[in-house]
Amino acid sequence: MKSTNKKGLSLKLYLLFYMIIFVFITLVLLWLFQVIFLEDFYSRIKRSSLEDVVNSIESTVSENDTKELNALETKNMILRTATDNNVIAVLADYEKRVYFNNSDLRQRDFIDEFMKTAEFEYLYQSAKNSIGVPQYLSMKNSELLQITTSRGSNLIGNITSFPIENNLNNGESLIYLNMIENKDADIITLMVMMELTPVNTTVETLRVQLFYVTALMLVVASILAIVISHKIAKPIEKISKGAKKLGKERYKPNLDSPIKEVGELNNTLYFVDKELEKIEGIRRELMANISHDLRTPLTMIQGYSEVMRDIPGENNKDNIQVVIDEAQRLQSLVNDILELSRLEEQKYRLRIEEYSLTESLKVIISRYQSMLSSKGYIINFDYDQDVYVKADELKISQVIYNLLNNAVTYTGDDKKIEIKQKVVGKYVRIEIIDTGEGIDESKILDIWERYYKIDSKHRRAQIGSGIGLSIVKSIVEQHKGFVGVKSTNKGSTFWFEILYFEKNS
Repeated sequence: MKSTNKKGLSLKLYLLFYMIIFVFITLVLLWLFQVIFLEDFYSRIKRSSLEDVVNSIESTVSENDTKELNALETKNMILRTATDNNVIAVLADYEKRVYFNNSDLRQRDFIDEFMKTAEFEYLYQSAKNSIGVPQYLSMKNSELLQITTSRGSNLIGNITSFPIENNLNNGESLIYLNMIENKDADIITLMVMMELTPVNTTVETLRVQLFYVTALMLVVASILAIVISHKIAKPIEKISKGAKKLGKERYKPNLDSPIKEVGELNNTLYFVDKELEKIEGIRRELMANISHDLRTPLTMIQGYSEVMRDIPGENNKDNIQVVIDEAQRLQSLVNDILELSRLEEQKYRLRIEEYSLTESLKVIISRYQSMLSSKGYIINFDYDQDVYVKADELKISQVIYNLLNNAVTYTGDDKKIEIKQKVVGKYVRIEIIDTGEGIDESKILDIWERYYKIDSKHRRAQIGSGIGLSIVKSIVEQHKGFVGVKSTNKGSTFWFEILYFEKNS
């Protein structure tokens, strides 16, 4: 099968590329919002500010009568509102007689001239015909741009020139006109004018600044990308080189990176290296164990077969039985290996049935007791009640047989084995206890691994491939159960738990 790995850019180049892309997008957004759309944003903000001022003054006008509007306190309130928002506010009666104006002398002359124009008259008549409907006028560089109502309709169409040369400024001006009823039902004319300061100079200044900022940001981004890529890529390159050597030499975790993920990757590879070293040790032990377990019966079969062939009278029943027994040992070893392979690949389908686990244990213990009593072994069974389970009886029996064989192999000189049945919550626990030398704490987790055997100072069964406990673990886990072991220097307790149910009487 062809490799799917393709050569690509290095991590350094990727970081450099994406950093420059990020800076480029940021700068484009700055150009858009600070240069191209600046004038539009400014205009929108000023128009919104004009509406806020108008609403405030209109509220004051409508909530007061004519006398109150002429009062100094009310005029000061309107003056503060207009001055704080940098607008010109003009209040007049229905006949255009002004009684409030916060403009200065120059602006006041302009307003007087403007109120005599045909455009203002048209705007004024439109306001009179639609009392309460605001009228807007927009001027720029002494030219009339637009007259609209708040409803958005254009009132004067194609008027393009404005006759007053003494404009407020060389920028754009917004003029608001509306007629409002006060508490006395008198009609009050309100005109508010707002200057829009030209932003052309500001835009040009920003354009020049952004040009230099863009150049500087690209340089800084490149330097930053190189520094970051060096900080990230260099440790990863070291880890990659170390990973390529896994299996050939030991991985050395001599990398100290401030980046959490890089540190975790380094620790993961170190863990993998340790696991590979452990697997390599198991593989060597497997070869030694399997070679020994296969060689012994093969040597016996070969030896006895040659004796029966070469020596007259040796072809007897006893010698043939030895050959048969050794062949059975080989068959048992091969069957165990195949059994574990099927269980781990989950090719074996459990045959679930309801049965009494307690009765099954009694039968198994009775068989062992009759077989081993002549050798001095004593097996005690302690239980409180009959327990029923839904399980594969054959496979659970295999679990019990394997644990019993293990206990028989490693129990102490007193040859005592104790089996306990306990109910723990929804589970039934079976404990098989021996009185041997126990298992070193550092090796407890390893005993469930396939082909693992405890060191030679412990006794072991005559037949053993080191996969009995692995088979136990696989079968119990297929039953959604748990296995474990507790060990001291006075013996070991192997246990397993599976779900049980209460049988109705």
